[in-house]
Amino acid sequence: MHGGDIYRNNIHFDYSVNINPLGVPQEVQWVLTEAALHANKYPDIFHESLVSDTSMLFDVPGHQIVYGNGASELIMAICHHIFPKKVMLLAPSFSGYESCINGAVPKCNIVYHYLQEDNDFELHHNIVEQIMVEKPNLLFLTNPNNPNGRLIDAQLLEDIIEQCEKVGTTVVVDECFLPLTGREKELSLAYQLNKYKALIVLRAFTKTFAIPGVRLGYALCSKKSLADGLRAHLPEWNLSIFAQMAGAECLKHRDYVDEAVKVIEKERDFLTESLRKLGLKVFKSDANFIMFKSNDPFLVEKLLDYKIMIRDCSDFVGLNHGYYRIAVKLHNENEGLLSALGDIVNG
Repeated sequence: MHGGDIYRNNIHFDYSVNINPLGVPQEVQWVLTEAALHANKYPDIFHESLVSDTSMLFDVPGHQIVYGNGASELIMAICHHIFPKKVMLLAPSFSGYESCINGAVPKCNIVYHYLQEDNDFELHHNIVEQIMVEKPNLLFLTNPNNPNGRLIDAQLLEDIIEQCEKVGTTVVVDECFLPLTGREKELSLAYQLNKYKALIVLRAFTKTFAIPGVRLGYALCSKKSLADGLRAHLPEWNLSIFAQMAGAECLKHRDYVDEAVKVIEKERDFLTESLRKLGLKVFKSDANFIMFKSNDPFLVEKLLDYKIMIRDCSDFVGLNHGYYRIAVKLHNENEGLLSALGDIVNG
């Protein structure tokens, strides 16, 4: 199950998907409109312009950059290329990894590193010992983690990758939400790829620039052979001309991301405090979304009566009924959600 199923529900406010609350940059809207004039042409099969701009941004050689129809297509390509016998996942974490593993490598052994509720599901050093024992072929990490929104400590992440290199584990660090934490420059591994042997950093325009309908993501690989392996499992012309033109424009608007971070930080604090006042257990988040716990197992259905959708997290491994995730939106929207929750909680 994923968020965003507005097609089978009458929704005014979709809190189930975590995208930039400022919406699509105006310049990107213009470019998408312009792209329609080029719909009678094949897109660039090598999307050279987009790769070149990304290469300059991260100072990564273009042959180590792989673009996909959203990060999800790249996750599937990673699973096909590595074809692991054993994969380690955090629990809870993004369920899309399991879907791709089960589809690409049905006989793969998935082992979980369970995060604990009493410390806001934050990742700790005991994962390093588990990696040493399990020796997985592939490890997926999400930074910040989804659904709880906690960042991984920089030194811990370094220790994890060091241990993975010792046992021959390829590491995928999904940074799709990292730009919206305001700590991208400090924590992103995209700027230090050359330090590592078998690292893939995943990024997407979906959340950062609020264009989930365009479908555009990319992988930054620590070596050319990894990138070539991913490309071998991707179809030709996997990026539409809309995606290519929108992506090139998005890369010009880093100031838009900085503006969004300020809004997110303020509204995340407001939502966290307000949810706690309603008697809900709120888990600390560094991201543009918040996970909380309620004794009401029917909260999703009750909010649908208000035409508000939130994410039921009961299908995440490591969670059960009563855990929910909401996006951080603009203040007037957040007030609407809190008003509806207040009505429900107070009967």
